[in-house]
Amino acid sequence: MYSLYSWGSPFESEGLYSFDASCVSAQAYLQLCKAEWQLCHVNSTGISQNGCLPALLYKDSTIESGFWRTVQFLKTQGYNLDADLDEEQISQSTAYISMIQDGLVDSLLFSWYLVSENFVEATRPRLAKLFGFPLSLAIPTQLQDYAVRRLKAVGVSSEVENANTKDADDETMPGSLRSKLPRIYLLAKEGFRRHADKSTHPIYEQADQYLAALSKKLDKKQYFFGNKPTTLDTVAYGCLSLIVYVDLPQNTLKTTIVEKYSNLIAFCDRIHAQLTPPTIVSEQSFLGGMGSIVKHAISRYTNISTVPPNNKRANPDLPVQVRSVAGALFVFFGYIIYNGILSAPVSEQLPGVFTVIPDL
Repeated sequence: MYSLYSWGSPFESEGLYSFDASCVSAQAYLQLCKAEWQLCHVNSTGISQNGCLPALLYKDSTIESGFWRTVQFLKTQGYNLDADLDEEQISQSTAYISMIQDGLVDSLLFSWYLVSENFVEATRPRLAKLFGFPLSLAIPTQLQDYAVRRLKAVGVSSEVENANTKDADDETMPGSLRSKLPRIYLLAKEGFRRHADKSTHPIYEQADQYLAALSKKLDKKQYFFGNKPTTLDTVAYGCLSLIVYVDLPQNTLKTTIVEKYSNLIAFCDRIHAQLTPPTIVSEQSFLGGMGSIVKHAISRYTNISTVPPNNKRANPDLPVQVRSVAGALFVFFGYIIYNGILSAPVSEQLPGVFTVIPDL
């Protein structure tokens, strides 16, 4: 039996078993290809070989991680949803999958994490309830940071830095000075803009083009390449289901699909009806979650230098960075020691061995 390690879900009542599009796609693929599998919910990427989820395990050994590599492995094991496609159709499938994963998913991340009203009133509370205290204080923000970095890499600004909402003083303020402003000031500014309407953001115009292309490709067919589901169908479902079945205060993407692309809604409903609740094994680890928090804190303040060894420049922010990392480690170890998560046994049979108490 295969074990699929995936982010958990605050949407199980809607029939969605992860908040991550790639994880939902992998779950749909395993169900549609009739593989024998179980779902393992985790709260960190520690199980993954390359630091991303989903991750596929077989006989207690990690096989592949990431949606595409997982699917490629399953195909070698005889679970190939694309077996009936010819070379041209496979090329088309690859192109549409890239469009969804590199384009439409970006608009989903923007809607969830960069629209302040959605993040504050919907995304963060749902994720906080999923992960529980104290992980709820850090993991939702980490996921938001990832979304911001990913979108900035393709030229999409976050809400606070959007060109349409910048204040005049922000335009003239040096970047180095702005970075030293108290965080509470920046959060307060964002809070005032929380209810700003972002439905006209350019990323939604791009998303509309992607949705139009998918709608045209699907047309009146059951699936994108006929009467049988393929990998493209699972990828499209993974993204579209998190738009169609999840309500947000500013739900621009869902409104666009409902008003213009009814065949995509019917497509989602068609696949959704075929998926049954999986066997779920919760492997969420408190220590694993706290470890990912500390790892994230360290990665934010350390990087690989691109300056030649003979031309190293002093980093004026190094003392602050070191204190921040040290503070995160102190809080982490202080918490687990204070709450008795890590304790020394009194048994004389195993002297000197520490016992890790299971998750609270």
